[in-house]
Amino acid sequence: MSFLPECRCVLVLLLTGLLGTSTWATAQTKSPSKPATRPATPVKTPVPVKKTPPPPPPPAPVAVAKHGSFRAELTYGTNSSFFGRTQLTRYPYAAGELTYTSRFGVWGSVVGYNLFDTSSFVDETDLSVGWDGDLSKTVDASLSYSRFLFAENSPLVKSSVNNSLDGYLGWDWGYVYSRLNASYLFGESNDFFLVLDNSRYFEIDKVFTPEGYVSFEPRLSVMAGTQHFVETSIEQQILRGNNGNGKGKGKGGTTTTTTVTETPVTRFRVLNYELRVPVTYSLGMVSVQAAWRYSIPVNLLPEDVSQARSYFTTSISLNL
Repeated sequence: MSFLPECRCVLVLLLTGLLGTSTWATAQTKSPSKPATRPATPVKTPVPVKKTPPPPPPPAPVAVAKHGSFRAELTYGTNSSFFGRTQLTRYPYAAGELTYTSRFGVWGSVVGYNLFDTSSFVDETDLSVGWDGDLSKTVDASLSYSRFLFAENSPLVKSSVNNSLDGYLGWDWGYVYSRLNASYLFGESNDFFLVLDNSRYFEIDKVFTPEGYVSFEPRLSVMAGTQHFVETSIEQQILRGNNGNGKGKGKGGTTTTTTVTETPVTRFRVLNYELRVPVTYSLGMVSVQAAWRYSIPVNLLPEDVSQARSYFTTSISLNL
């Protein structure tokens, strides 16, 4: 039959097509697939680390003197006064002082006074011990005790006092240095005083030599307190016959009973105003000072002969 060859051709074509399709599909299946491209991981910019500044160095230790110091001073004065009170007669004097100060601020001193118009060679000796120190950069303080010894029949107002406890607290507030002093006197009489000082320090360098300098410190003071020591002094001077501190007319060597007018000696009130201007020239271990002060006593007792006066002192000191 004639259709058989055609059927064979058709079958061959179909088989060929099927085989070709299978081979292409297999090739497609076996062909490696291209891997997907991964996005690049972004690189983070490093954050700069702030450098911590090093801690400040510790403050330098305060220099402490390795040893103490000695001070010797000679003074001449035209007259003496004590808490604004003085005797009627002027008594020029010379004084010598020795002071030792330890590196801890503890000090001791001895002062001897000779009045020119008396028969005694040493009319007064003061023995003192105390402490001075800085509490801060602007505040300083002091505490001290003094014992006073006098010649027999001393004409000084101060001779009615034997002991004194003293202290002060000072504050440098820039333009002015202020200091509040407190004193308690005990012995023949008991008294309490407060003294307010206000001063200002000035200095001029390179005077006469590169190492020399001049300093001056004007000071205004107001003092308040009680006056038992004045009353006691008036009684003593009358009995001694000095007549230098009161208006009574006692006779030396007598035991006349004297009546002192009753006054409010226990009242705490203003006693004195004072201006002091010291000028000091220093060169190395030596200092020379001249000082003038003017004192105005107020609220005097009836028998007190104190009056406004000028005082002048000059001194030379050696610091070792």
